[in-house]
Amino acid sequence: MDAATLRWIIIIAGVIILGAIFLFGDPARKRKPRASRRIAGSGAGRREPTLEKSREMPVGNDAGEEPGQGELPIGDDRPSPAVVPARSRKPAGPPPDKIITLFLLARDNHVISGADLLQAALKTGMEFGDMGIFHRTVDGADQPVFSLANAVKPGAFDKNAWNTFETAGLAFFMTLPGPTLALDAWDMMLASARRMAEILHTEIQDADHMPFTRQAEARIREEMRVYDRGRARQSLT
Repeated sequence: MDAATLRWIIIIAGVIILGAIFLFGDPARKRKPRASRRIAGSGAGRREPTLEKSREMPVGNDAGEEPGQGELPIGDDRPSPAVVPARSRKPAGPPPDKIITLFLLARDNHVISGADLLQAALKTGMEFGDMGIFHRTVDGADQPVFSLANAVKPGAFDKNAWNTFETAGLAFFMTLPGPTLALDAWDMMLASARRMAEILHTEIQDADHMPFTRQAEARIREEMRVYDRGRARQSLT
């Protein structure tokens, strides 16, 4: 993945995770029970997340480490410096034209465990990589088709803590232009989100954290068609 693409993905993931924190974030929340079990005291009703802004952002890789599998402590409230490899400290190039986002929210007072997430990622063809998040890639492309981040700060996943990892939600996102047609990328991301939602027993929500409806799906598909036609016209001029 080239430096410009990596830097824009870091920026975009940060914006998405900050938005998701409004729904999922709660720094004062006590540790949940082990994954795949109903949260104790669920009879009293699910605890709603607080609308509390966080100043933390997802970070890149550790200093001196080449872009790859970042190691970020899950649940550590200490801000971590955003370290970008020296060769990436150049202008990131033009911003993406569009960012398409889907959220997966755990249902029925449950949480998503690290073990279940790894299994779901494997079944949907995603790989753990740059920035400590998952990516769907195509051969010969530097940029991923779409990515999957933790919707709870700090946004990344700790590859050394899968057995203890738990989260309330996940965030799929894709940027345009990408390595494939926009409509093809959207179809791939939506299919992966639906498959993962089935495996993890989660609800799919749109970018505004509203239930994902057929109307929303049709609207985004039409946006992707229009975008692809516009790009095709640009390539002819």
